[in-house]
Amino acid sequence: MALTYNPSIFNVTNLSQAMQIILTPEGSTTEQRWQVETPYLAELITQSVEITSESVVLDYGCGIGRMAKELIERRQCRVVGVDISPSMRALAVGYVNSDRFFACPPSMLAMMIERGMKFDAAISIWVLQHCLQPGEDIHSLRQALKSGGKMFVVNNIYRAVPTKEQVWANDGANIKELLLKISSLSGKDAWTPTLLPHPFPS
Repeated sequence: MALTYNPSIFNVTNLSQAMQIILTPEGSTTEQRWQVETPYLAELITQSVEITSESVVLDYGCGIGRMAKELIERRQCRVVGVDISPSMRALAVGYVNSDRFFACPPSMLAMMIERGMKFDAAISIWVLQHCLQPGEDIHSLRQALKSGGKMFVVNNIYRAVPTKEQVWANDGANIKELLLKISSLSGKDAWTPTLLPHPFPS
């Protein structure tokens, strides 16, 4: 059966709805995951990727800016958030509440890349598992990074694509394999993905 991609699942009206979409209650509540996972992931990111007050970080699939806010508070870096959901982007402005952050749609990122914008680092947290064409998203991320830039990815082992016929569908695409394949095509040290499938503290 053919499935129809349904990005409207990411349309929200308030922070509570956004949080429940961004971190579904799996083994614990959304609130518990938010409180525990957010600082835990931020610590792993800053251990794996050099981020300073001079860094410009791409947050791909930023949602309401959960990780952007944490990284700005820890490193005073600048973050460009990219998200397909206009409502998530609108909520992100107030949630992050920093002049060091702004959010835009993927089409704006494509324009910035075309004009030569390069990022020091990129993160993508629980996002690529939902993308319709993850290979294209990964190519965009590769093009957005400076030579030697690093990308930090957290992703489900299995795909969870939003469709009209099913809430979440698994189309069988292997995100880890795609990341490793595309990074290998970039040349030595062109970029380095840091892959972390299940980063929850016990």
